Amino acid sequence: MIRNFLAVSALIGLAACGDGNPFTDGETVDGEVTPSDSVLTGEDLDEQMTANNVEYDDNGTATTADDTLVINNLPFDNSDLSGGTYTRVAALPNGFEAYESPAGGGGTRQYFAVFRRAEHTQATATATNDYIGAGFGGVIAERLGSGSTPDARPSSYVFTGEYAGLRVYRGEGLADATYVIGDATVYVDVLDFDEAGAVEGIVNNREVYSLAGAYIGDIDGYLSLATASIDQDTATASSSTAVSVAGSEQIGAGEWSAVFGGPNGEELAGIVVIDGSPSETEIADFGLPDDTTVRENGVFIVFNGG
Repeated sequence: MIRNFLAVSALIGLAACGDGNPFTDGETVDGEVTPSDSVLTGEDLDEQMTANNVEYDDNGTATTADDTLVINNLPFDNSDLSGGTYTRVAALPNGFEAYESPAGGGGTRQYFAVFRRAEHTQATATATNDYIGAGFGGVIAERLGSGSTPDARPSSYVFTGEYAGLRVYRGEGLADATYVIGDATVYVDVLDFDEAGAVEGIVNNREVYSLAGAYIGDIDGYLSLATASIDQDTATASSSTAVSVAGSEQIGAGEWSAVFGGPNGEELAGIVVIDGSPSETEIADFGLPDDTTVRENGVFIVFNGG
């Protein structure tokens, strides 16, 4: 599904940058941040984003077919039977993998997840379809090892890569969840703001897939990741506003943040949580009730293209 990126600079609806840093202070060694502050979770973005740790296991094989995840702090996920283990069920078209927890009986919930592991970062989003509302879930971005921001220079950097997540739909007679994938572009200015730097971005070309992996359709519009400041001490982007836009209308709002990975800031892994409504086109194309609401738990990994 990877298509040519749109000319996105004119599309990004920027909001005032947020404040707050969900990390503890970390030590730096030769400009690199030690792993003590390497995990970014959605707990500070939304109280229902309870997942706080992911353990990935390739089970000693080169294939991804038998890979597993252990995701912590999701209630009623059948962890007494599975040890919290999620099994891989499919490869999504853009490099992310789809996972799920075991389906259980009464008193349990089945959760679904997307995951990707790159050289310097990994990212996970998870959600369930088993609550009246959006339910519990999580978004987690993690730096693997130490990391840093890119070197300071007059021009900004452009990071490009992939996005994936889960959308939980609720409406009259509707309770559904889907996977979503897309393209992510993030712009990084290390010199301005003074003493900090700035990050902003966009997610577009989104496509929706069923939990069985079948293509459902495209989503019109885009996600705008409003300008956030860079914390040079922790090599992170502070939380800031994220909005969903269709045409000229804002149809959803939430927050995003991100963490740099690699000794030269080669990668940026981010988390996004947005609540809102589908666009009128999506409601018509997907046959959704007019009162449909949707929560999107998403993550991205983008790579420094210079």
